[in-house]
Amino acid sequence: PWGMSFVNDQTLLITEKTGGIIRIDMNTGNKFEIEHNLDFYYYGQGGLLDILYHEGFVYVTYSQVIKKQIGNYRIQLIGSTAIARGKLLENGIIDFQDIFVSSPPLKINKHWGARIIIKDEYLYASLGDRGYGMIAQDPTKHPGSIIRIKLDGLPPSDNPKQKKYIE
Repeated sequence: PWGMSFVNDQTLLITEKTGGIIRIDMNTGNKFEIEHNLDFYYYGQGGLLDILYHEGFVYVTYSQVIKKQIGNYRIQLIGSTAIARGKLLENGIIDFQDIFVSSPPLKINKHWGARIIIKDEYLYASLGDRGYGMIAQDPTKHPGSIIRIKLDGLPPSDNPKQKKYIE
């Protein structure tokens, strides 16, 4: 397990780094696999990360990777920490859609970590530095920072840096 969020007093959602989202009935202890179509990257420290339930929606942070072929033989992986939002049904999450993708995508496969909370109709996410330490000091880059977005993924007008989060 990596992250968890209560839906109500009887229901808990848990993400597993390897891709599972589990719903636990707190009254009976029964576990149910939640179906989803989120495309994520699982390797090393990457995978499904945090989860948060809010007013019928599920927000999930995860490792998003793009494979780029260089020449005929080598594939290079570059990736970003992303946040997706989907609608929770009884045994599934539908319509997962990215609302945030960190920039720039990086080649290293560590320090993906992300935690999310919602306060006052804003979603806050802490993003891992992806192993580049000092990147957190650069206000034009997301890794190693805390971001604040509206629940639909748009940046608030009073954010210090106005930037489109999805290209």
